[in-house]
Amino acid sequence: MLSEFWVIWTLLWRMSSRNHLAVSVTRNLRLTIPLLNRTLVRVKSGWNAMEIKLVKQENLSGDASRADQGFGCVATEQPPQFDPHTETQAAYDFFAETGFVVLANCLNTEEVAHLNEFYDRTQREFPERWGIREKPKPHHRGQGLIYSQPLLDHPELDPYTQHARSHPVVSEILGGEENVRFSEFNFREAPQNAGVGAMNFHHDAVRPDRLIRKPYMPVDWVCAVHYLTDVTDKTPAFCVVPGSNKFGSLQEAYEALGDTYQEVPIRGKAGTCVLYDTATFHTRFDGDGIEGRRTWHQYYARGGFLKSSLPTSDRYVRPPTPVLTDWNVFPERLALHEDPEKRRFFSHWNTAQCEWAASGFSDEVRNSMPRGKE
Repeated sequence: MLSEFWVIWTLLWRMSSRNHLAVSVTRNLRLTIPLLNRTLVRVKSGWNAMEIKLVKQENLSGDASRADQGFGCVATEQPPQFDPHTETQAAYDFFAETGFVVLANCLNTEEVAHLNEFYDRTQREFPERWGIREKPKPHHRGQGLIYSQPLLDHPELDPYTQHARSHPVVSEILGGEENVRFSEFNFREAPQNAGVGAMNFHHDAVRPDRLIRKPYMPVDWVCAVHYLTDVTDKTPAFCVVPGSNKFGSLQEAYEALGDTYQEVPIRGKAGTCVLYDTATFHTRFDGDGIEGRRTWHQYYARGGFLKSSLPTSDRYVRPPTPVLTDWNVFPERLALHEDPEKRRFFSHWNTAQCEWAASGFSDEVRNSMPRGKE
C-alpha cells in the first residue's frame, strides 16, 4: 500500500513539475506516514506537499527541570551587529571575546533571492538530495531538510565560497588569508509547521588543546551561518552561549560563567551572517513551531603551523586543523583549480577526497560515498 502510493504520488509530482499543471487529484488526499525516526511526512498537494516534523529531543545538555533547551537563561537583548567592511577589527575583537559575532547585511537582496530560488528549484527537481523521501538518511533526521554537498553539481554557487563581505572577517579570525581552508558548504531548512525540536546545545569539532593553549586565537574552525529568510521570535533562530568555547561542557560553562551565562537567540533579517567558533555551544532555538527558516552553513578550517604554548611547554606548535569530516569532498573544478590561491583554499583534503582524486574524479567512486549525491 505504502510503496504503491509513493509511486503514484511521485509520478503525479513529476507530471505537475514538468507540465506546470496542478495535481488536483491530490488536493483532498491526506496521508501520514511514520518514518524510522518517528519523523512524520504528510502528503497533501503538489511537490512541496511533504511536511517534515522535527523529533523533540530530551534536554541532556542543560537542566530539563528548568527548560526544554539549556538552562532557560535566555537573553532579552540582541548582540551588536557589525559591518564587515568598516568594522572588521571590532568584529574580530568581539569574536575573540565571546566566540561568535553577528555581521549585518552580508548578502544583498539579489543574492538572497538567488539562493532562495535555488532552494525552490532543487527541492522540486532533486527532492531526495534534501531528504524529501520516504526514508530520509540519518543525516537528514533532526535537521528538517539539508542539502549536504550542493557544490558538487552546482558551479553557480562557487562565488559564495569566498564571499566578499564575510570572508575578510573569517580571514582575520583564522590568522590571515593564507591560513583559511574550506571545509564544508551546505543548505538547511526548518520547514513551516515542522514543530518544536528542542535540539540540545552542543559544540561542533574541537581540539583538546583549546582548553589549555595560549594564546587561544586563532580558532581551529569557524562556521558562517547566513540567514536566507528573516529570523524573528516566531521562527527558529541560531542560538549561542557567549564565552562557552573555553569549556568542555555546557554544565561547566553554566557553573563557571555564573550570572554572565546567557543563551542568545540571534534574530535578524535575511542576509545576516553569524560567525562562530565551532567550540562555542550552540543550538537551533525553537520558535512557534509554525514559521520556518532557511540557512546557508559554511565551515572553514585553519591551515599553517603556529607557535604556541601549553602549561608544560613554551615550545608547543599547533599543526594545521584536522579535516572536519571524513565524507565531505570538493569537485574537481575547485580541488584542482588553475588559480594557486584557490587550490590552497580547497587543499584541506580528507581520505575520501584523496580516493576520489586518485580515481580521476569518477562517478563510480563518488556514488559509493555516504553523501556522494547529497
